[in-house]
Amino acid sequence: MKIREFPLNNQKIWIDIQAPTTEDLEQIANSHQIHQKNLEDCLEADHLPKFEHTEPLKFMITRVILGNSREDHTVQEISSKLAMFYDENTLITVHRLPLDFIEDLIIRYIETHKINEPKDIAIKLIKGSLRSFEKFQNELNQQIDQIEDTIFIKSRKANLLEDLYFLKRQSNIGKKLLLLTREVLTGIQGHQKPSADLQDAQDLHNKVELLYDQLIEDVNNLLTVYLSVSSQKTNDVMKVLTMFSAFFLPITFLVGAYGMNFKNMPELESSWGYPAIWALMIGIVVFIYIWFRRKKWL
Repeated sequence: MKIREFPLNNQKIWIDIQAPTTEDLEQIANSHQIHQKNLEDCLEADHLPKFEHTEPLKFMITRVILGNSREDHTVQEISSKLAMFYDENTLITVHRLPLDFIEDLIIRYIETHKINEPKDIAIKLIKGSLRSFEKFQNELNQQIDQIEDTIFIKSRKANLLEDLYFLKRQSNIGKKLLLLTREVLTGIQGHQKPSADLQDAQDLHNKVELLYDQLIEDVNNLLTVYLSVSSQKTNDVMKVLTMFSAFFLPITFLVGAYGMNFKNMPELESSWGYPAIWALMIGIVVFIYIWFRRKKWL
């Protein structure tokens, strides 16, 4: 476990806890009067975003998008939980993994004493989590462009449909987490005076939510295009096979008929029988070819 304490003005404090054990959290909960139910939610790795107006510390959970791999397709694989307990004088943050935007916030705002209120730090942390959604959305858009190029340059890739599935799954998870994060922002807004930073966080949330709406629509459209292109390729193959059948079916019939070797078949005794059959078969092929050309099937 890693615990850092950052003193603020007027005896206010921010306590940042990384990778705590159950025993460590219970000690902190006892010393700061954290509700037992909130402590259980804090220990749950895949808990979804929420806001609770509890006493003495308000409690909220937001999630930070990680997006380590294309095959990640669950909430716990794609994101990491960031829990916060705060009031007018104290902010306690709990997270399992190191988060870059927390380090950036410490350097830019805490060490320079630009922010001295726990609630303002909490809003900055929510904005940092929202920016992780924005970054992840850009990565998914790049994957869409790559898959789109693969589809239209007719490159063969066996797991392309699987890539589309994971892309759709990740987009939907991001959208659901954003919808729940809206409740967190609404909860904060209902328990403190409106501020420019809170309004900025809400604007960022609206922007990212719109980006994910567009992302989901693009993924669905790409999936439809992929299925259409696959169907077209199948139709092209069937078209070629059908044309071969159209050319060889009448010829096969003639060969089968004259392969029966009945005694009273006059052509078997004629000197012109063999070349006549060849001429007839060639004539049939030429006729079918001309017919297909006129129909614009070739």
